[in-house]
Formats: sequence, structure tokens, C-alpha cells
Amino acid sequence: MKCTLRGFCWVFLMLPALCFAGDGLLLGFDELAAEIKKSGDDYQLLDARGAEAQRIAPIAFSTKYRKIMPIKKGLVLIVADTDAAALEIAQSIPAGADRNVFAVMGGAETWQRVSREAAPRSTMPDSFVIPANTCEQGKPIQELKRNKPWQELKGK
Repeated sequence: MKCTLRGFCWVFLMLPALCFAGDGLLLGFDELAAEIKKSGDDYQLLDARGAEAQRIAPIAFSTKYRKIMPIKKGLVLIVADTDAAALEIAQSIPAGADRNVFAVMGGAETWQRVSREAAPRSTMPDSFVIPANTCEQGKPIQELKRNKPWQELKGK
């Protein structure tokens, strides 16, 4: 009786801690953007959505999640159909000093918003000015030729 009572007390004391344990693993938009910025775009994105959702709206640069698969070190992000499913998968992957595992709150929609806003701006110029005297007619200054030694041997 005394042991059973101790067990119930232990469960009631630990229940709030267990309920709030997953809150740190579930990242919203702002937290997710901060983690990606901190990691320097070096992360593994696991797509744990259903097959139909993956087919209709694939997520660029993601890996289809399987229960038995290699998980990289560093930042690991899980996108699933529901927050509960993503959180369950995040809790099943062992985290350590060299690996941080988080579930994406809001699923693919949140991920798309974060990836759009976190994408680096293009470094391509909007316009290009050709310097003077570079578009003249006549013999070119340099000709590039492909070196094909196997063709030279056939000709001899």
C-alpha cells in the first residue's frame, strides 16, 4: 500500500514535467528562423508527412522520413501532417551535444514561409553594361578548342 501510494505521488509530481518536456522541441515561425540562422543553413530536413501530401506538395531539399534511417549530426528538423506527429518523431530521435532535433509547428506551411524569408537574396546583377570596344567584328582574341587525343590517334 505504501509503495503504491509512493508510485502515485511520483506520477503526479512528474506529470507536469512530462507534459511540458515536448514544448522545447516544437518550434514556431520565429524560433525556427532563429535556429536556421544560427546553424548557418546546415541542417537535415525530414519530411514525415503522408505519401499523398509529399506527392502533391514536395518540400525542396528534404529527406523522406523512415523509422530506420541515418540521422545526421547538427540541426535536424521534422515536418509532419500534425504537430503531435512531428513532436513524437522528434522525441524518438536521440539528441546529443552534436545533434539538435526539433519539430516544426504548423508543418509544411510554416516551413515554406521560413524558407522563403530565410532564402538568400540573389547575387545576380539586374543589368550588365558591355564595356566599349568589346563587340567588334573580326578575328576573335582567343579560341577555345576541345582536346581530343583519341581522335588524333585514329587519324594517323
